[in-house]
Order: sequence, then structure tokens, then C-alpha cells
Amino acid sequence: MPNLYFYPGAQNPELYELQNSMIDPDRKVERLMEQFISLKGKVLVDIGAGSGFHAHRFADSCKAVYAIEPLSGMLKQLYERQYRNFKSNLSVIKGFAENIPLRDHIADVVHARLAYFFGPSMKYTESCEEGIEEVKRILKPGGYFFNIQNNYSEGTFAEFLRIAYGRSLDNVQKAVENFFAEHSFEHELVKTVWRGKNREEIKKALLLEFPYEVIDSIMQQFKGTEFSYCFSVFVLKKGDL
Repeated sequence: MPNLYFYPGAQNPELYELQNSMIDPDRKVERLMEQFISLKGKVLVDIGAGSGFHAHRFADSCKAVYAIEPLSGMLKQLYERQYRNFKSNLSVIKGFAENIPLRDHIADVVHARLAYFFGPSMKYTESCEEGIEEVKRILKPGGYFFNIQNNYSEGTFAEFLRIAYGRSLDNVQKAVENFFAEHSFEHELVKTVWRGKNREEIKKALLLEFPYEVIDSIMQQFKGTEFSYCFSVFVLKKGDL
């Protein structure tokens, strides 16, 4: 199973919160999920929940939300969010994708957003098959797993990646798509944006993703206070029994 990915947002809660608020502000990912299954009154498990930004949103419509997170820095942010805005139907659980501490068939929906431990073997991932099997275990028959990843080929953000890495990442995107296709996932492309109040705010948020040395070149790739960004949403439905 994958290595832990120590995302800088764990040490920069204010900046991480700002970044989360910028990405997909029109909630197109949630609208796509609703096309497959209504979230109202459902039980949802958020794996790699981070600071709980999305888990708290889901708690507004779901019957119950279980936020699973392994990193202490992110768990601290999750607990602080609950302290500021308590949701009685949200449970914070320390756990790992390959060993989810929940009973069988508990979830109608499993959500994992930018959780880099799900995918083919690359820099931060050794193998995630155990995690996929755990998701299948906790899903109810007919339930859905939504695995939301960066798209490495489409949108202005993909151009930022090309600048940062000095090459196209189209081969990475293809490898990710092939991996999930081999595991019976459907691929949906969600075209959305990052949107900030001003360019300085966007620049700060991008520094969580890219080194300082390339940030000025990246900022030159777009005008105004938003740029295009695409998610690859990999969808798996558990078969009815």
C-alpha cells in the first residue's frame, strides 16, 4: 500500500483552507456525483479527508459522514474545524486506506479527492489495490466510489505542471487512466476553475503546489483571477448482490 504523502497544507492550515476555497468554487464535482447517486440522507466515507473541508460540506446533506485521515497535522485541522462548526453527523477517524476501521457495507458513497495514494505505482504510491478492496468492503451493494484526481493533460493547471516539471505529463495521465480502467472504473472529465479574490491570493495558494523558482512563470500563463482546471473523476459502482 502507498507511502504517506506529507502535503505542505498540513503545516499551513490558513493557506490550505484558502486553496480549498478556490478550487472548483461552483462545486461541479459534487454535481457530477449527484448524477450517479443522490447524497441526501446517505452515508458517505471521505478517505484522506485532510482538513475536513469537503467532509463538512457533505455533512450538510448526508445522513452520516466518516472522515478518515492518517496524518496528525490534518487531523488537528479536522478537529479544529469540528470545534468551530460542530456537525453531529460527522465522525473523525484516524485510519489508513488499506485498513479502514469501519464495518462491512456501511457506506452508500466513498469519496477520495486528490488522495494520491489511490493510483498506479508512482512517486507517492507503491500499490493501492488493498485500498480499493477496502473501499469495496465498506460499500453497500449498489454504492459508489468517487476517486477525484488532477488531470495532467487538460486545462491551464496542466500547463503549470509542464512548466514545473519541464516536460509534458500526458504519459502520467495515460498511466492513471489505464490503471483505473483495468480496475473497472469509469472516467469522467470535470472542467472547472481555480478562482481567487485577487492575483496575490492565487499566487500564495499556488506556492503550496509549485516551487518559488517557477511561480512567476506560472502566473504569466493566465490573466485575471481565475484559470481553467480539470479533474479526472474515476467512478466505480459496487455490484448489486
